[in-house]
Amino acid sequence: MAGLNGNRRYQVGNALIQLIQSGKLRTYHKIVMKTHPDAVGSDKYLNRYLQLSNDYEEARAYLAESQCAESGSVAQPPRNHRLAFFQQLHSIESLEMPYAFHPEENLEKLIITKKTAMEELQSWRKELAGLYAQADKEYVRIKTEKPMGPYLKHALALNIRPLVHNLIGFHLTGRDLYAKQARQNLSGIMHQLTENGCAALREFLSLLLDDMKRGAAVLE
Repeated sequence: MAGLNGNRRYQVGNALIQLIQSGKLRTYHKIVMKTHPDAVGSDKYLNRYLQLSNDYEEARAYLAESQCAESGSVAQPPRNHRLAFFQQLHSIESLEMPYAFHPEENLEKLIITKKTAMEELQSWRKELAGLYAQADKEYVRIKTEKPMGPYLKHALALNIRPLVHNLIGFHLTGRDLYAKQARQNLSGIMHQLTENGCAALREFLSLLLDDMKRGAAVLE
């Protein structure tokens, strides 16, 4: 579905846009309360909640654009690039997870999503773009390393994955629980990264952890 001014594209299957067109956007709040981790009391419907959050942000942009078109204004609402960056990280995580660190099954989608993540990061904190690119290369390397010794395959990657997941979860839901979980066993993980020559990944994760002090991106 094309935006009214042709500059923005919206998901054809975004049900919340259809609600807007029907004048029923408030229905969103009833839907989201059935999936929000705090309301449910667990992360059982977390992925559904995050998808609804993405759809809601897109629907809000659609509504603002529609109102601008009706009034003849070309102004666009400010985009939360910080939130958008973590939304893209969540998409990357979702594309990789079903295949146990075998991203080739979704390679084309991953390339596009990583490119979008980089664009959002450049708009949020341009000075971190180079570091993120190097950190991603290191993360890809450790996710594809062959198993060694009696330890679990991809042991380091399996330790980092919950940290990344909790960082994303905190920014997309605002739940402090994710922030607390992200800091668990942190010194051990950072030591492993240093030992494995992942200086860029270590630094980038450290910066994201420090950035949590500003609060969750979804609450901005």
